[in-house]
Amino acid sequence: MVAASGASAQSTAYDNLGPGNAFEAGTGMIVRGPDVGTPWAAFFDITAEASGGIVEVSFPLAHSNQNNQFWFQVYQDDFGQIGALVGEHEVTGDPANGLSTFQFDGSINLDQGTTYWIGIMPAMDSNGTWRRNSFGETKNRWAWRGPGTWTLFANSNMSGLRIMVGATGPTCPPDLNGDGVVDADDFFLFLQLFAAGDMRADFNNDGVIDADDFFSFLNAFAAGC
Repeated sequence: MVAASGASAQSTAYDNLGPGNAFEAGTGMIVRGPDVGTPWAAFFDITAEASGGIVEVSFPLAHSNQNNQFWFQVYQDDFGQIGALVGEHEVTGDPANGLSTFQFDGSINLDQGTTYWIGIMPAMDSNGTWRRNSFGETKNRWAWRGPGTWTLFANSNMSGLRIMVGATGPTCPPDLNGDGVVDADDFFLFLQLFAAGDMRADFNNDGVIDADDFFSFLNAFAAGC
């Protein structure tokens, strides 16, 4: 297991986790994908406390069953409602129960003092709980549910969330799931992508998925970051 190179020159755009990354472990917002039944997504309004591209996001998740894949999305605020999509980042790994931290590429930009809607949109049959923050902080919440409609819940207990913005720093190509560590999870994820013909397995970026990509990944995996 090799730690991947992290981000540098980061600033905190939002953080409601308590000392020692504390959060309420026993309660939170249900988030589940459309293949489970009634889909649920949770979005909270925040005001960015720093400007820059999002390079790291941390939040506490409890994985109930099935997949654990989702989109982390940022929307503009439209007079208290969810507005236009600012950007999104697909999380394809399998976060452990508890606080999970994900590295982003800095392409989703926040402006200090601007209000955004930040949330989790589960994919497929993902099912779990986004744990609440430890301060009892409340925020307005929009939930995507039922036949694809947004519903506003005013002054809901907010889930735990930390957003870091700034320079992305050195990248780590073999850290495929973006969890900051080069390990067996990345190796088996590459094998799955390779077998499925997913272009993320085109490791040498020549437009073809072949043995060259396999050996390029092995070399990068062995070298670590």
